[in-house]
Amino acid sequence: MIAVEDDVFAQNEAQFGTFDAAKETMKTKRQRKRTNSRSHSSEGDDSVIAEDFPKLKLDASFKRDRRSRSGMRGLPKKGGAGGKGTWGVAGDELNATAVKDDRDPNFDASEMGGSGIKMGAYIPELDKDEIDKNLTPLLLEYYENSELEECITAISKFNIGESNIGDVLTLAVSIALERNSITRELCSRLIADMYGRIIPPALMEQAFRVLLKQIPDLVLDNPNAPDDVGKFLARAIADDCLPPAFLKRLAADNLDKKSQVAVVTASSLLTMKFGMSKISNIWGAEGLESPTKYYSNKMWFILKEYIKSNEMDEVQIALRELCIPHFHHEFVYESIVIAMEQRSSEFGNFAQLIIDLLQFLGKASIITPSQFENGFRRVGDDLNELSIDIPGARRLFNDFCDMCLTQAFMSMETFEKIFPNRGRKRFVSEGDGGKVKTTI
Repeated sequence: MIAVEDDVFAQNEAQFGTFDAAKETMKTKRQRKRTNSRSHSSEGDDSVIAEDFPKLKLDASFKRDRRSRSGMRGLPKKGGAGGKGTWGVAGDELNATAVKDDRDPNFDASEMGGSGIKMGAYIPELDKDEIDKNLTPLLLEYYENSELEECITAISKFNIGESNIGDVLTLAVSIALERNSITRELCSRLIADMYGRIIPPALMEQAFRVLLKQIPDLVLDNPNAPDDVGKFLARAIADDCLPPAFLKRLAADNLDKKSQVAVVTASSLLTMKFGMSKISNIWGAEGLESPTKYYSNKMWFILKEYIKSNEMDEVQIALRELCIPHFHHEFVYESIVIAMEQRSSEFGNFAQLIIDLLQFLGKASIITPSQFENGFRRVGDDLNELSIDIPGARRLFNDFCDMCLTQAFMSMETFEKIFPNRGRKRFVSEGDGGKVKTTI
């Protein structure tokens, strides 16, 4: 088949000349035709064209030939991009011009010289159970050290949704109700500081409504919860966290009877004479002192009463009411200092009185061994300062520790921790007749 096609093509080429020569002849005839048409616009000369432009006779095999007949070489105009309506050559999108109209669907802010996307860490929203789990340790620590700003900063790191904002207030108040007045004072200050930072102003009323609805549950553990919640409500109004008209709006709500008692208590506190000034000290003068100083003074008075009455049970009850087991090392510290402050002639009797009390509290599990150790260690660290007010403070403290060792109240391990550089004392030696030494 290929040989036949080549023979046909050779015959045509011999008869009509080469294809390029035929093409050049056709081009000359077209130019001549245009010249004749311009000079003889009204006359046609078809006979001349027919004579000078012979008709090629090509069979089917020549027509199917795929070789180029144009005599030109090079890439196609489309450059491999496809036809009309196509997306173009692969990679054209990298050289595309930026769309400047922000209403265009293809608009990309990152192409305009700035990043329209802000990256940040996603903090999941806490539910009620997670709020109790994560915030309870923070609130307990705040009620112990009264570091308000530190507590607010720690709480603000959590994502608390608007629907759960009331649970934060309820948790803070419920913990404070289980403690004393100074803790409630700290809670009132926390509420005032959370306003606008943790609790948005528009959601403060919602948070107190959640608290009022929880009063029936709070009464189970705190019978005075309605009155105390009413004081928290009045204090929040006095601190400008809530508008006074909030009480009128609460009257229209369908509240529980015990919740209504809280509203009535707050209303009566705000309407009494000099109400605002009295509400600022609603939890008593003790609530305005720092917790450390307040508890230290309390323990000092407890020890003074014990020295007068020798009633250990009363001391046990008083320490339980303070609800500060983590601060009992202060009681041990104050006990030793009070014994050292006595006259030298009375030191032995007072020291024995204090040792008996500490032993009683240790057996009753009021003061833990770690609190005992911290209390003794604090006295040992402060001996230089105590020596200024107590002459011979170091000698008196050594005698006190020797008495504790003799009565098996202090272990040798604890003793060595307090006096790391002191050699072990010889209590009984040969020739002493079994006498226990009481001096160093």
